[in-house]
Amino acid sequence: MYECKIAEKLVELRTSKGVTQEDVAQSLSISNKTVSKWENGASTPDLPMVIELAKYYGVTTDTLLGLSEDKKQSTTEEIRSLFEGLDRRESVLKAFEAVRALIPAMYGTVSQYSDDIYDRENVFPPEISHFYRSNISLHEFFEFVASSENVNVAVMMLRNKSDFAWMNDPSKQAEIVKIFKFLSNEDTLSVLYYVHSTACSESFTADYIAKNTGVKEERASEILDEFCSVGACHWVTAHLSEGDVRVYECHGDGLVLSLISLAFERMCGRESYEYNFNGRCKMIGGK
Repeated sequence: MYECKIAEKLVELRTSKGVTQEDVAQSLSISNKTVSKWENGASTPDLPMVIELAKYYGVTTDTLLGLSEDKKQSTTEEIRSLFEGLDRRESVLKAFEAVRALIPAMYGTVSQYSDDIYDRENVFPPEISHFYRSNISLHEFFEFVASSENVNVAVMMLRNKSDFAWMNDPSKQAEIVKIFKFLSNEDTLSVLYYVHSTACSESFTADYIAKNTGVKEERASEILDEFCSVGACHWVTAHLSEGDVRVYECHGDGLVLSLISLAFERMCGRESYEYNFNGRCKMIGGK
């Protein structure tokens, strides 16, 4: 009943995607002849292949079968389909692949802020399935990706209209320095390590942290108070029979962990890259 509609739709989608029958065949691990038969109505794909075709063309199966109006999958649906059936390691690699795809996709819109022109093919690497450490530096944006036993982190930074003017603002400098001063002590890292571990309760006292980290209670209390001023940590006073006790609560702070992870990669990570386009990363003072 839907043979004609499927055939027409397959031709329409392939043409719109700008690929050949051979491209489709290679992507789906089938023969060119099979794709040709689908498109001329001589045969139709079975259900599993209909699903694969819908994923490949980024449409719903109903659209492919002609059961609904032409409608692209939402961004959420498209991303979800990318991760279906993947284990944790494969999901991490796929996430990094998606991050890497963002910049080439938006290159045309951000390049207007660039002081010089780069050949896109020279900047962006070809698709690589196991991409553990990469670095791309350009005037308009910077991207760093690292995946190892130690960290899984992806960073993307784009030039902003303010030219990072806040970096030269004394009041902003004072606030920014607070977080770096906080992180510049070994005891602090030990406390943050335990606070972010699943072994640590989300509510705790300085005494509890001291017993589990080896940091003296007075010092642990100082670190936790400072963490409350610069991170996602809060405290309340518990009135107990033996006296008032400060109880802290923290569900974890991803930004703080990200800063530490980046510092680890800078100071302790390996120097080699699977891909490194080391252009200039002078983002301040651009057009």
